[in-house]
Order: sequence, then structure tokens, then C-alpha cells
Amino acid sequence: MKPQFFDSSAPVTFLIGGTGAGKTELSLNLSAWKSSRFDQVSLVDFDIVNPFFRVRKLKEQIEKLGVKIIFPDRRVANGDIPGLPAAAWGAVENPEVTVVCDIGGGEPGLRPLGRMKELADQRDANVFFVINPFRPDFSTLDKIEENFYHMSNLSAMKADYIVANPNLSGETSKELFLEGMQTVREFSKKSGVKIAFAVADSVLASELKNSQVQVPEFFRWQDDLIFAIKRYWDIPWQFGDLSTY
Repeated sequence: MKPQFFDSSAPVTFLIGGTGAGKTELSLNLSAWKSSRFDQVSLVDFDIVNPFFRVRKLKEQIEKLGVKIIFPDRRVANGDIPGLPAAAWGAVENPEVTVVCDIGGGEPGLRPLGRMKELADQRDANVFFVINPFRPDFSTLDKIEENFYHMSNLSAMKADYIVANPNLSGETSKELFLEGMQTVREFSKKSGVKIAFAVADSVLASELKNSQVQVPEFFRWQDDLIFAIKRYWDIPWQFGDLSTY
């Protein structure tokens, strides 16, 4: 049975959720945070649908932090039957490697995860479902419930925890954050799936903490655990310049 609060030392973390939920930025920050605590950390980009996924754009920058980035070979990703890279299987399977898995590609990206379930169970992985209640598909309690169970079923993985990421990018005020948190809390209570932590960018996190934060950083605020992150995109679901690989 999973503990009431998530285990930050769990060797494998899967991040699933809807488009624009903030999985990619969370995966970058979470892997960077883990790299200061564990010897070998890999960030696996599991987007087998889009061969230009954004994690790859930041490969050099993130690897300077001691994180190895693994993503599908461009030729495989463009094939008729995209597949997971062998290095991804090896990282998840290797007991000496701490892994953060960023799941993208919508429904096609979730389906192959069924093959990972056995390995995930063996390594006692955390499966986080990231919810941004300001995204269209998650803007109401009914929509959150529908998409949460639909995506969880597609991935064949049961979400151990919810990660609340209520944001409208640079327009996110403390009031909007609290409004979004209330929506996520309502779903957590209804579903019985606990909230592991909430995500806030450095500006908002500093306001909540009432002091400067050093991202990435976890801290307690009232009854919540907040993960202060660096945002890599002004608009989280915007791809930006994809002219290079």
C-alpha cells in the first residue's frame, strides 16, 4: 500500500496527464531536483508520437545538471509503428538508476505504457497524474473525472497520486492558484486519490513562502506541499521554435 504522502526517494516516477498539464516542465524540474540527491538520474521522454518533443530542445542545458536524457530515435519516431527506445527500458529496469518518465503524445503515447507496467511495479514506481484545472479538458470536476479515468485506463497504470498544477502561465495570481487548487482538492476527495504536491513557479512560490525560493525546491505551505519550479515556456503547451532537433 502506498503511503499517505509520496516517497520522494522512489526510484521511478511516471508523469501522465492531459495536453498542457505541465508534465514536461515538471519532469525537467523533478529530474533536476533528484540529480542533487542521487548518483544516476535519467529523464526519459516517452513521447513516441511527436519526434520534436520539447524535452529534447533542452537536452544540453539539463544534462549539465547531471541528468541523462533519453528519447526515441528520430527515425523510429517517424515510423509507421513508433516504439520505445531500448535505453528507456534499460533505465527503468536498472536498479542503480533513478528515472523520471515524461509521458506525452496523447492517447497513442499512453497505450504502449502497458508494457512498462510490470517493470514499474517491480521498482515500486510513483505514478503521478498531473492536473491543470485551467486547461479546457480539465476545467470542470466532471471533465477532470472523465479524462482522469480514461487516460489512466489507456496507460494501464493506476495513478498513485495527483499533482496539482493550477496555472495560466504568467497570468497566474495567488487567487487563481487557490481557485484551481480548490477544484483539484474536490476531485481528490471524490476520487480518493491523494494530492502529492502542488506546483508553483518561482515568483508565485516566493509569494506563498514569503521568502525567496531556490528552484527546484519543495516546501510546506499551510496544509500543502509545494514544488517550486522554473518555467521553461511562457505558454506551457506552446512548442516554440522546432527548427532544430
